[in-house]
Parts: sequence; structure tokens; C-alpha cells
Amino acid sequence: MRKGNTASDANEANGTCAPGKVGANMADAAVSSGAANVASSADAEGPSCPTGASVPGNIARAYEALDSFWREQNQLYRDVAASFGISESAFNILYAIYLAGEKGISQHDICVQMCIGKQTVNSSIHKLEREGVVVLKSGPGRRGLLAHLTPVGLELAERTIVPMIEAELAALREFDDRELELALLLGRRYTDALRSHFADIPGVLLTSQSSKAALLAGEAALRGVKAAAQGDASAPRNDGAAKRGGEGEGAPPGGCLSSPNKKVQ
Repeated sequence: MRKGNTASDANEANGTCAPGKVGANMADAAVSSGAANVASSADAEGPSCPTGASVPGNIARAYEALDSFWREQNQLYRDVAASFGISESAFNILYAIYLAGEKGISQHDICVQMCIGKQTVNSSIHKLEREGVVVLKSGPGRRGLLAHLTPVGLELAERTIVPMIEAELAALREFDDRELELALLLGRRYTDALRSHFADIPGVLLTSQSSKAALLAGEAALRGVKAAAQGDASAPRNDGAAKRGGEGEGAPPGGCLSSPNKKVQ
């Protein structure tokens, strides 16, 4: 699932991840400056980008297209959450807790995994707790309080999160093994290239996981996708998915699980 900052995180100074995607604003500016009309030739020079530099037409088109894909995918997830009467931030939090299964998850780990600010996570967790969806329990050792789904929370996740994950898996099944491997390879290369060039920006300190760890995670994800596509019963399943296997998220502004007119039962 695509994970990213929610609108409520945009002004949170202490968030774990940078609020929003700088590229989105840059792409909008590029479109307004005429980048969408660059020549189709890979060697054609496009108009100056927002920084004033001139970029090849193929780079300008790729920049705009990737950003468009990113925004469209995120809007799809927002639509799913809204359709269930759940806010985007709470949906992501419910998703993370559901994936953690029986072991639970700390608020810090939710911040890191879902790129949501500390204040947003804390307030949403307590709303979910008051609504009987989440319970906080002491973790082993010095881990502090860990968030777990209550029976009501698990039922909610199976009704909202699991169908979404099944749809994600169905989408991946439309690609063969070669296409999946190529997508992971290119995604890995692009992420590594971003990390390398971002690291060159004066004053920037990157905290994302290492390339090796991310590559291993990508390989594990591919194995899981292949197994799921083949209907392999031995494929890794979430501890919290007692009946259908999947992952989760969930809830809106007023009360994490309540829409303006009705409360989720």
C-alpha cells in the first residue's frame, strides 16, 4: 500500500517524515510553465523547470508522470477510507496496528512506518481507544505501551482493510513474474538514486532504511506476492487476519470512527 503524509500532518513541525511531497508542488509549477507540452523525442529539450534549469523532454515527462501516478494512487486510498467513513490518518494507523497482529505496535513505530506525525498518531490512537477499537497494553521489557486491536477493531479492519488488501493483491496478479521483478528493480534503483541525490543537499540528514534492508524487504514482498498469486496456503499471513488474511487502516475528524451522520458499528 502507498503510505505517505496526510493532510493533517502538513503543519505538524515534529512529524517523523517531511510533510507532503516537494515534487508535487514542483510538478504543478512545471505543468503551468508548459512542461506537459514538451516534444516526444527523448533528446528534445524541455522548458526550464521551477529551479530555472533546462531538462530533456523525456525527463520532464517522466517527472510529471511519476508525480501524477503518486498523487492518483494516494487519492484512491483516500477515497477508500472516506467511503468507509474513516479519516485518512486513522485509516493508516488502523492499518499499521492490524499488520502488527498479536504482538502490537508502539506509537513511535506507527509514526515511522506510516510517515505520520507524533501528535496525529497520539490523538488518533486515543480516539480509537475511546471508541473501543484499540487498546493500549504494556509491552515486553521497556517497550512501553503497545497498540492492539480489540475484537471490535479486528472486525472493523476485516470489513475495511482486508477488502482493500485483497484488491491490491488482485491488481498485482495482473502482472507476470518478469513484470513484477522489473517493477521492483526499477523502484529500487529510483529510490536509491533519490537517496543519493538527496544526501548531496547541504544540511539534509536522511533517516530512511538502508538500501540493503529495503532490497531484502522488496524481495520478501515479491515472494509473498507470488505465493498469494498462486494461492499458496503457506504464504506469510498477518497474525491479526484471523479469517481472511490481509492488512489495515482507519477513522474521521470528529470521532475516529464516526462519519458526520453516523457512527461505525
